[in-house]
Amino acid sequence: MFSADCPRRPDLKDPLGSPGLQRIRFADYEADLRTEELTKSGRRLRLPHQSFQVLAMLLERPGDLVSREELRAKLWPAGTLVEYDQGLNAAVNRLREALCDSAEAPQFIETLPKRGYRFIAAVQPQANVLRSAGLPDGAPQSAPAAAAPAIFARQSRSRNKVLFAWAAGFGAILLIAVAINAISHRWVTRVSTGRAVVPLTGLPGEERSPTFSPDGSQIAFARKGGPGTDRQFDLYVKSLGSERLLQLTHRPSRWISPAWSPDGSTIAFAREDQEGGGIFVVPALGGSERTLVSAGLARGSFIQINWSPDGRLLAYSAYGPTGAPQVYVISLDSLSTRPLAPAPKCLAATEPVFSPDGKQIALACLSSTAVYSIYTVGYPGGPLRRLASVTGYPQGLAWAADGERLLFSTDPGDGGELWALRLDGERVQLPFGEDSSAPAFAPHGDRMAYVRGRNNVGIWRADLASEHPEDSAVRLIYSTRSQVLGRYSPDGSHIAFQSNRSGSAEIWMTDAQGADTDRLTSFNGALSSAPSWCSDGRRIAFDSRASGLSSIYVEDINERAPRKVVTSESNLSFPGWSEDCRWLYATDGQGGLYRFASAGGPAVRFTEHTSSYFLVVGDRVIFNVTEPHGVVLWTKPVSGGPEKPLEAMSPLRYDDAWAATRDGIYFTDTSSRPISLNFYEFTTRATRKLMVLQEIPVPGVGPGIAVSADGRWLLYTEAGDEHSEIMLAPAQ
Repeated sequence: MFSADCPRRPDLKDPLGSPGLQRIRFADYEADLRTEELTKSGRRLRLPHQSFQVLAMLLERPGDLVSREELRAKLWPAGTLVEYDQGLNAAVNRLREALCDSAEAPQFIETLPKRGYRFIAAVQPQANVLRSAGLPDGAPQSAPAAAAPAIFARQSRSRNKVLFAWAAGFGAILLIAVAINAISHRWVTRVSTGRAVVPLTGLPGEERSPTFSPDGSQIAFARKGGPGTDRQFDLYVKSLGSERLLQLTHRPSRWISPAWSPDGSTIAFAREDQEGGGIFVVPALGGSERTLVSAGLARGSFIQINWSPDGRLLAYSAYGPTGAPQVYVISLDSLSTRPLAPAPKCLAATEPVFSPDGKQIALACLSSTAVYSIYTVGYPGGPLRRLASVTGYPQGLAWAADGERLLFSTDPGDGGELWALRLDGERVQLPFGEDSSAPAFAPHGDRMAYVRGRNNVGIWRADLASEHPEDSAVRLIYSTRSQVLGRYSPDGSHIAFQSNRSGSAEIWMTDAQGADTDRLTSFNGALSSAPSWCSDGRRIAFDSRASGLSSIYVEDINERAPRKVVTSESNLSFPGWSEDCRWLYATDGQGGLYRFASAGGPAVRFTEHTSSYFLVVGDRVIFNVTEPHGVVLWTKPVSGGPEKPLEAMSPLRYDDAWAATRDGIYFTDTSSRPISLNFYEFTTRATRKLMVLQEIPVPGVGPGIAVSADGRWLLYTEAGDEHSEIMLAPAQ
């Protein structure tokens, strides 16, 4: 809501600005660039120096993107020690407050997420500009608009000529203004004469994981949405320039990721299905499948396999002896496998890809939730080098044909981005690739491909006390983007959750009916996630990457001032409170579970087991342990003592496919369809079925399910109508 003093909507015209102007007017505001004064309808407004500098840079280039890097360089000289991102965000927020503007419905300053800002309202010069051009101080008020075209056209006139033009040629000058306005409009819209990035197909449903044939004339990909697929994936091949599809598999699966062999004869693909999946090969022209790897394939939101250039080896990610995914290489001659060495210390090593000469393997190494590094490893047994540290979720890695750079996609929480990475560590974001994943290069030629698709995930609610809970299910919290990690407050009156609806992943809150939505954090770029309620119903702990690493923050929902919890451990995420709120628990991204005071201080390892997800329930901590036959839940008293697995409870498929109350564990069984929600009771150690679900609650991004403290209400995440397509672009 805007106050009575704030303009409802300025008259948006094409911007007319010049770097040489000293005073610029827009809507009811006037900015004096020389004195750094901002006034509204003649009333001076208070605006800090740095916020005015931001305004000046935007006004000098109306309609243009002013990058965050340019603003940082202007506000803080080289060598200044400051938290640049937070400082810049604060300067922009104070400027918006002065202008009665908002990021969600901008009238003046538009945010281009993670790139910068753009001034979108009409601007016009003021009288001091005319004086510098030679007009008298007593010129009528219409003179500024009349003289502006002459100034923008950089025409040099003498004082007498300008006066004559103003007095006798007002109508002609207006015509010039119209012409210049049209020129300015053409400049702002930048009409393109061609398209460099085009879709491969226009098929309904989803297309994922493209891989080029060796000659670059065909692409194999996974497709969901074909006839009889039950909304699952099969493998297809399409020639560039043709609409004909060749379906290679007829076994709909949850995920398929293909890789075309260097000789072009076969296509290897990773498959995830109800039986666990594996790696298979199939002739490129169609035929019978052959199994290469039958078990142990790492699961997750993105799977990638890759051939060596000679076609004799295949790299993939699988669970190692400790339960953490690591990179393996399989010989196609003997079908023997061995782990990549040396191996970086990772929570999960994924997305392996051979260099074009076969002498190196690049991979993504997760060090914490939404924090990872890109490494190269000499093969076999060469040196290990870290090229870059990245915040976000890895979404694919590809090696350019020249071997001099990599292309990677990362999702910082609001959709994928494409980046080029040189072997010296220099990286640059590509000008296209919004909502991207799975980049792929043609082995020969100048083409690349990637997937463009946005996740639409909503939070659903079901009444577990009803006779048929599945009939009570309603979509409770939703938008055009993603809502995940829903958590009830202790009294059940509110729900905290993570959403990227504002352009970055932030913490939000609604009432129990999904109404009265309110944003709790505004880091504006740094991924924030995993809200957890203190038993007082007032404080929320969450993790955020505002400092470049994952750290724990605490915020009072009434005060709205996040406080970073300083501990002896770094990269902590997924916090949880003790019942008295004196302690916090969190994971370090390497499988370590720690406990520390909620006010901050030393962090102590809580269990020696490797665990990635936990919940505190009363006087016990329930945590997961990945074992060869699945995910097993263990229990340990909060005060310390013996720990043991929950007796008679079946292993789970996903780390986060469960929730807990004082009475027991709620978990999903995805081993068959329909998917069932079950309840394990602590006292009797018995399990019973509660309801069925149509789809698997979205895993891999936090708890796919949550339950209110009284056990009545179930929250679960479910993907909406997803659409994705494969895009073709010039090789970068």
